[in-house]
Amino acid sequence: MKRAALLTLSALLCIISCKESTPTFTFGGRYGNGNDTLYLFGLDSRHARIDTLLTDNKGKFTYSLATDTIIPMTLVLPDGTTMPVYAEPEVNATLITDSTSNQHWHIAGGAVQTLCDSITKKLDSIQGKTQRYAVIDAFIEQHPLSEVNIHLLQKYFIETPDAKNSLIRQRINNIGGTLHDNSYIAEIKKIVTDKNRNIQHISFPHFSYTLPDSTIITRNSYDNKYLLVNIWASWDSASIRYLRNIRHLTEELDTAYFAMLNISLDHDTAAWHKAIAADSITGIHVCDKKMWESNLVNEFTIEKLPFTVLVSPYQRAELYNPRSEEITEHLDSVIDKFRKNDVKRKKKAEKDTKAKREKELKQKEQLERETKEQEEKDKRLKQRIIGKEFLQAN
Repeated sequence: MKRAALLTLSALLCIISCKESTPTFTFGGRYGNGNDTLYLFGLDSRHARIDTLLTDNKGKFTYSLATDTIIPMTLVLPDGTTMPVYAEPEVNATLITDSTSNQHWHIAGGAVQTLCDSITKKLDSIQGKTQRYAVIDAFIEQHPLSEVNIHLLQKYFIETPDAKNSLIRQRINNIGGTLHDNSYIAEIKKIVTDKNRNIQHISFPHFSYTLPDSTIITRNSYDNKYLLVNIWASWDSASIRYLRNIRHLTEELDTAYFAMLNISLDHDTAAWHKAIAADSITGIHVCDKKMWESNLVNEFTIEKLPFTVLVSPYQRAELYNPRSEEITEHLDSVIDKFRKNDVKRKKKAEKDTKAKREKELKQKEQLERETKEQEEKDKRLKQRIIGKEFLQAN
């Protein structure tokens, strides 16, 4: 009887422990030469946050997430490269270099990750859109419930300069029913089924301008900052009013994490310079001589000025034509988080540097002790030899 009771108790304890333990996804690897920061974005409500991955002084990093389901995420490397990551329960994933990939990196580990890498490499080798869409459609038909479909929609249909509601809507209709419950897909679906809304850009297009001092600035010049891009003209009164209303932002917000780029569509550069000086317009100023034929105008189909976009450090367009208070409200919390991450990274770098110095000091002291001990041994040996030779001579 006692034995049966003990067996029952053991079984209950086992069940309880099994229920309490949650499967874990682990992710690690090596990036750069040390003290870099990588970011992991959750794509939907299952993990609606940004996780910071700090590398040690050798470039190594580790990350773990308790999960009992597959969670789609996006990895952002310090150089701006983005990669899909699938946090699968009980999977150990590793970031490794890959010369065969367009991104030069590869994430190994997990069935979903392997499936994603396979279809991505295949699509990257295809040039024409028609052929690429055909391959994607075939993949969706074969794997209608796969989380990889979210990545395919995001990369090849949503985050593109010519994103079209009809193309996205068609693919969403073809994916499996359970994926429609995904919060990211649900939000995109709302946009593409609304005749009065446009998907526009989630990622901000590339640009390149030359400043008066010959410095070339591009989108990548602001990887570590929030960038407010204002497209305006000196002859447009609405543009002047808007730039007056937001000029205080460069003084109120931390310029270590915020910058303002004013792109003018003026043909008359004298009028452009005069407007900047007259209204004390702050920020970085460039004049796009292509005016209405400029790349950004075409990318965003701009028909009215001013046109303003707040771009995140990860090159995502987060706010369109925001009011001054909307910008401040949005940035207050995120800049504070970036500042805390920088402090954390700085402390970690200082700690690693201190540990490295202490290690080098210990190694130096150990070497000095060993050298001294060896010198003592050599001295004693020499004395013994001299003594032996003296005895033999007498």
